[in-house]
Amino acid sequence: MFKSNRSFRAFQVFLKSQLTKYFAVPILMNTVIGYAEIIYKVFITDLSPIRDILSPTYNPRGETPWDPVCLFRSYWLMCQYGENGSITAWVKTLKSEPFWAILSGFTPLDTPGVGTFYAFEDRLCDFDKGQRVERTQHMRKPHSKPNHKLKKNEKNPPKHPDIVRRLVERVLRDEDQSQPERPDTSLQRIFRDCFVRPSAQRGLLGDPQSLTVSGDGMVFTTGGSPYGTKDCDCFKRGIFTCSCPRRFSDPGANWGWDSHRECYVYGYANYTFTAADSPHDLPIYSTLAQASRHDSVSHTYALFRMCSLYPEFTIAADILDSAHDNYATYELLDHWHIEPFIILNKTNTGHTRYTACEITIEKQGTPVCKCGETMCYWGADPKRYRHKWRCPHVVKKSVDCPYYNRPEGDYGRTFYTKSSDDIRLFTPTPRGTTKWKTTMKKRTSSERRNSQVKSAYHLEADRVRSKSRWLIRTVMRDAAMHVKAWVSTCNARKWVHSWFEGQPSAA
Repeated sequence: MFKSNRSFRAFQVFLKSQLTKYFAVPILMNTVIGYAEIIYKVFITDLSPIRDILSPTYNPRGETPWDPVCLFRSYWLMCQYGENGSITAWVKTLKSEPFWAILSGFTPLDTPGVGTFYAFEDRLCDFDKGQRVERTQHMRKPHSKPNHKLKKNEKNPPKHPDIVRRLVERVLRDEDQSQPERPDTSLQRIFRDCFVRPSAQRGLLGDPQSLTVSGDGMVFTTGGSPYGTKDCDCFKRGIFTCSCPRRFSDPGANWGWDSHRECYVYGYANYTFTAADSPHDLPIYSTLAQASRHDSVSHTYALFRMCSLYPEFTIAADILDSAHDNYATYELLDHWHIEPFIILNKTNTGHTRYTACEITIEKQGTPVCKCGETMCYWGADPKRYRHKWRCPHVVKKSVDCPYYNRPEGDYGRTFYTKSSDDIRLFTPTPRGTTKWKTTMKKRTSSERRNSQVKSAYHLEADRVRSKSRWLIRTVMRDAAMHVKAWVSTCNARKWVHSWFEGQPSAA
């Protein structure tokens, strides 16, 4: 059906033979060995499942198409080593440099054109449903940039009140029903079968039967202009700030607050779950939305889809920042038996369902004695699903309590907290305990992943337009992180050099 249908083993033979044929000469050998790590990444990455996943998107009639495995491998290399992610520039590179054509799986001088790669993008993911040109020509009013600036690390609240509650109710209502195919289904299946599952088999994600994930979002700038292209004559009439309808090259983007850079950004918000126990901060599931979407909204959608995509994984814990601190999220995690590790939002102080008596509850969910001292945590009672706290005067000895009226040596006052009393305040692992602090430190895996995608892999340098292309290029960077972890312990230079043994040595 395709121009080439090589198995993974056949591709490895092709790669070795072609590189040896073209570069086993003294003047070129050192150049190839300098790219040893890239060659090894390609050599060990089995992309053969792509052919079965994308076969239904091809028409059996007509001209024989290019192998989707080679196209994906070439696109993946472009996102890492291409010139600003430009398909046009990459196609020129394939035609002029045999090295990159061979790594992609193409024979030198027989490589695909620009249109082939653009059509391949639509097969991977197409949120426009084939109507991208029509959407970019549609006239619409511009999105005005918000004037209100937020503080550092502060995020915009959701547009609609109680939106997370309604989403959670919808997810719980539909969780047992068959879900329709989404535009990014093929892309997510490729990422799962070719990268995430192999990483799990290598033990790089932690325990798949007790997986700890960390969710977080990041905002990035799109290549489209927020001002659009006007068709009106307001400028000729001296009106320079009109709000007339106009065309936008990226109609799916909008304005959102970047809490890290402390500015508004016109683009998209990427929400990703990473394996918190992974030493390499490996992503598991990634989705895309408008820049204005709140993280708590994206989390609800992404968690549901991730659980559906990976039925073999058991998610034990979910580590989140204060943007996710709402009762609906806690109830969703409790329904799926996922332990929440969520930082309390300072703006939610006083939002509690627990009515305290003479013992009060501080903002972290810790009981405070009548004398004003924090009670001492004394472990969990798993049979009764509660946590025990003891009198600080008896435990610490140094605390002087004016209300203590029991004989010395007495066990002292005890207090119990249960999640059923207030699921938000009384989490299964109490806030402030050693386990809580240790687990929360793993949340930085999400931040490191976001930093790698933006800084190390230069995501924003691509300057492309449309939600589909941004999601493809984001997932390509996530895939690169997985393969980088696979080769982290290998001496790639020595391995590649062994291919040229018996050939004239390079000076």
